[in-house]
Amino acid sequence: METIRKAELSDADIVASLVLETGQRFLPLIFGPHVKLILGKLIRVPGTILYIDNIYVLESDERRVVGAVVAFPGKTVKRLAFKTLLTLFRIMGVELFKRLPNMTLILSRNKVRNDEFYISNIAVDKAYRGRGFGSKLMKFVERLALNAGVKKITLDVENTNINAIELYKKLGYRGVATKRVYIRGQKFVFIRMEKELKPEVEKT
Repeated sequence: METIRKAELSDADIVASLVLETGQRFLPLIFGPHVKLILGKLIRVPGTILYIDNIYVLESDERRVVGAVVAFPGKTVKRLAFKTLLTLFRIMGVELFKRLPNMTLILSRNKVRNDEFYISNIAVDKAYRGRGFGSKLMKFVERLALNAGVKKITLDVENTNINAIELYKKLGYRGVATKRVYIRGQKFVFIRMEKELKPEVEKT
């Protein structure tokens, strides 16, 4: 039976690979050729957006991590964004300043309200797709949000990721805005999707 648990430092490399899968078109344009190394370091540094405190992983029957989700309350975004940029400067040095405009552009387009719970990344290993793991991770995050007293979940998805969009719609998410971003001359279109959450009623 597969299980979902909070990520540990030992999961950093596999989570970095999964996160990269969710943005393999645009993440290298933002972070450069060493993107996987950078993601792995962000996952290990406390206080960043990608730190393990904000990550949950799904393990298969064989105890192998085959899925991951990065999610957090919107009220923490500003604090996390500052620590993330500071950590990136320590990792990338002056190279960060060359790429900072694209990073700030993404942040400005992906604003999150304080009363929302934001799914930054969700991914399932290609070899394990089609088994309902993505739905399980999404429903798990919805419970996290409700437990945190947040009744709305938001996420951004590329318009080319048709399978993910269809999954989100099936789970009750709806598109509310479209955002176009140009990164190093390439056009990307993101759809902001959201879902109003209702507390689960206990059966008697």
